[in-house]
Amino acid sequence: MIMDIQLSPSFSITYPDMTFPDGITLVTGPSGVGKTTLLRALHGELGTSFSSIVKGQKTSLMPQQQYWIGYMTMYEQLSMTAGEQWQTIAETLGLQSHFHKFPDQLSIGQQQRFWLSWVLADNADWILLDEPTSALDDDWATAAISLFDRFRRENVKAKMIIVTHDVRLLQGNIHNHRIAL
Repeated sequence: MIMDIQLSPSFSITYPDMTFPDGITLVTGPSGVGKTTLLRALHGELGTSFSSIVKGQKTSLMPQQQYWIGYMTMYEQLSMTAGEQWQTIAETLGLQSHFHKFPDQLSIGQQQRFWLSWVLADNADWILLDEPTSALDDDWATAAISLFDRFRRENVKAKMIIVTHDVRLLQGNIHNHRIAL
């Protein structure tokens, strides 16, 4: 089914027929074709017919830019809202010494790894990741890609949609489906 998303009276995006099988789907394409908009639509933010694809299922979104509460430590923020597994995932991503820091004391890559811990611990049916490795060096990107692969193997009925320009994700060969917009 072809989907249109009307973003304003004078602008819409038309998407080709897409399927999202269980496992990991990489969404690639040049800047400005609507990859982020696709994730936001699947997450239910735009009230479009894409929302019906995930109706009744839990979604969890990692946006390109992470927004944190500045006066709370990372531990306080994630303990309030993330699933029980967030600490284990964060430790896998080398963050254990940063739990009691505030967001402005962390690099963008560290913040991105915390958000990734949050999203992966959320036990959602649909994990929506927008450029999840963009601020990670090769070592941490490799660790994140390993986590994605483990997630795919352990959650066979879940869907992970990853929007990316990162060649490392393509070369990681962890996806079972790819959509090029």
